Parts: sequence; structure tokens; C-alpha cells
Amino acid sequence: MSIEENIETVVSTFQKGRELAESGLPLDELISKLNDFEPRYRSVAFEGASMGVALTDWKNWSEYASATKKHTTQVHIGLGWVVAERPPKSPEGGLDLYLTLEQIAPEMRVKVLDGVGYWHGLFQRRATIRTQQIPEFTTPEYQAGFDQGVGRAIWYITKGEVAKVVNIINHFSEDRRPNLWQGIGVASTFVGGCSDELISELKSVAGEFKLNFETGIEAAEESMRKAQS
Repeated sequence: MSIEENIETVVSTFQKGRELAESGLPLDELISKLNDFEPRYRSVAFEGASMGVALTDWKNWSEYASATKKHTTQVHIGLGWVVAERPPKSPEGGLDLYLTLEQIAPEMRVKVLDGVGYWHGLFQRRATIRTQQIPEFTTPEYQAGFDQGVGRAIWYITKGEVAKVVNIINHFSEDRRPNLWQGIGVASTFVGGCSDELISELKSVAGEFKLNFETGIEAAEESMRKAQS
């Protein structure tokens, strides 16, 4: 499939996973249904379900995370969606970022921030991408994860058009570009549909951030291996 078709599949799979989690299924039945998804996109279903579980009852999320460790990266990214979409002052009530992070293993906190950054890149596009604003809650400690998520959002928004990717990233300050390019590496690998020629072109245009791009590729590949995608 093309990059655009893969993106459409990722989006629909995420939504299906979220809907399953919000339907009130017992945990074992939920996981069984998530495991029925095509292996290539299964972790996306677990990511969507992570959001659904946290939105339905945050107290159940830790149990869900413990039962889905093969998909731990996507599960924590899905939690980041909730933190971004439902802040504490939202009408529905929500999760405080830092109180939530205190309950997360330190090595997974960057994944939660990745989910927060991805959500902001998609749904707060003017502030996050067009004017490159950094939310007040994003401290220097966590900005790398946030920016990686923004980089992933850029890949989805541009549907892998290299010229658009480069143009958008070059509007950001230089200190943010390494993590943006790492996010491009993650997204281009995880979404799929990229030819060898396209990956080579991306490495070329990444320039001094080529290593960051390659690090993102390696991170995505490792996550997919762990999930047996």
C-alpha cells in the first residue's frame, strides 16, 4: 500500500481499538479482540485501546498496561493522547501530566510525551506547527519526547512528501530539529509504504540530522520486533 493508504489504515485501526476499549469489555476479552487485528497494525489497535481504557476509567489503565507489555511503547503513547486531549481543567475532567508521569516507569515517560506532542501536532496545528509554540507544561526535561511526537505528526500531515517535510521542519529552531527528524524516522518506518529510494532521499535531506532520523528508524523497528508486528 501507499503511504497515504497506510496512514488511513493506521487512523481507522486506532479508532477501532479505542472504541473496543470504550465498549466496556472485560480486560481479557478486550485483549483477545485486539490480538485479532492484522499483525502489521496490531500495536496501533493497542494504542487506541490504551486511550479508551484511560478515558473510561483511569484506575484500570495500569492493569491494562501490565497485560500488554509487548506493545508497551504504543500503550504509553496512547496514554499521552489522553493527557493532551483531556487536561485537568477540561469539562469532562482529565489527567495532570506530571501527576500521571509520576506513576509511569521513568523510561516510558518520553513515550507519553511523544503521544502528547503527536496529538498537539495534529489537533493544535496552528500553534504547534505553524507558529512552533511549545506548551507551557513542556519542561526542557520532556521537550525531546514532545518534539519527537510533533515530528511524527508532520509525517502524517505531509503524507510523506519530502519537500513539505523539510519545509515544515526548517521553520523550527535548530535546537528542535534533531528530535523532529527522529520522529520522522519513527513515523516513516512504523507507517510503512516507503521505498528504499524514499528513505535514501530522507537521509540525504536530513543533512546533519541524518543520525537522528536513523535513530528513529531503529527505535520503530525495535518496537515492531517486540510487538511481533
